[in-house]
Amino acid sequence: MNIRTILPVLLGLILAPALLQAEERPLPDGCTSQSLGSGSFRAYGNPKQITGHPFTTTGAKKISLQHIVGPRALLVNFWTTWCIPCKKEMPSMDRLQGRVSTQDLLIVPLVRDGKGLSEAVAFYKAYAIKNMPLAADRFGKIGHEHRIGALPQTLFVNREGWVVGMLVGGVNWEAPNVIKLVESCLDLKIPETKS
Repeated sequence: MNIRTILPVLLGLILAPALLQAEERPLPDGCTSQSLGSGSFRAYGNPKQITGHPFTTTGAKKISLQHIVGPRALLVNFWTTWCIPCKKEMPSMDRLQGRVSTQDLLIVPLVRDGKGLSEAVAFYKAYAIKNMPLAADRFGKIGHEHRIGALPQTLFVNREGWVVGMLVGGVNWEAPNVIKLVESCLDLKIPETKS
């Protein structure tokens, strides 16, 4: 064999993994970039796998988002206790989690305060947050990998672990257009509120 016959084979072996990784993954119908009043959703044309960096939960336990996705989809919210839009959206986000089984959807609010969970515990008590877990991205590794900037921001992660989009800004998580977006992007059916 000469170099002309070997080179295409070698290039194919080298480039094949990169080409497979860059392959477009179609988003579900309705999972489109859109304005949501005080927030804006950006659908990812080329979804990225969720990071393997761990976050911290109560008792200083460390868990990776890759280990909790799978049978369920995730909404991974980045927030701080002093952020005004965060304060406005957290109660509606908590009520949304109360409406849907954690087997189908888990909302993971990752606090970005430098003190970790200590400030979040007081916030949860003050705002009567009871359906979502306490969690922190204390050193910002998850936020850095997913290019999280101004807060709040929320990653939409499907059951296969692909981040299909990001919502920037605080929203009412019980608003019909937000519910429809979550259902579309994460292939869910969210139960109606109990009257």
